[in-house]
This record gives sequence, structure tokens and C-alpha cells, in this order.
Amino acid sequence: MSHRLTHHEEDKAKRRQLIWLSAASTILIIILWIFYMQRTFTSLSNTPNVPQTDSTSVFKTGLTTISDTVITGLVNSYLYFHTVASEEKTFTITK
Repeated sequence: MSHRLTHHEEDKAKRRQLIWLSAASTILIIILWIFYMQRTFTSLSNTPNVPQTDSTSVFKTGLTTISDTVITGLVNSYLYFHTVASEEKTFTITK
């Protein structure tokens, strides 16, 4: 019977040790996470403030950029297909 008590005591000690180590590792992870979050938000707050613009000017700027890109693409496509269409093509049929 004393063997059972010793075994039971060892189990209790192992459980206590497991609980303390789990708590310590959890606290360490939380501290590291808080440090990481502080560092992240500090670096975000150090970015220069961009002046606020109204949505109309943002829309106009985006529309101008998109239209310029589309027009450039259409012009390049026209030039490419015009060059390909104007090339002389020869076909040779042999028997």
C-alpha cells in the first residue's frame, strides 16, 4: 500500500510541475505577443500622416489612371495588329 501512496504522490508532483510549466510558458508567450504588438503598432504610428482627400478626388485620380492604362493598351494593340496585318505573307504549296 505504501507503494501506491508513493506512486500517487509522484503523479501529484508531475501534475503540479506540468501546471506550473504550462502557466510559465503561457505567460512567456503572452509577454512576447504583447511586445510584438507594441512594436508593430509603434512602427505603424511612426508613418507620416497622409493628408486626407475627399472621395471625389480619389475617384478622379483612379479613373484617370485606369483610362490612361486602357488607352495605352489599346494603342499598343492597334500598332501590333496593324504591323502584323501589313506584313507580306507568302504561301508555298508543294506537291
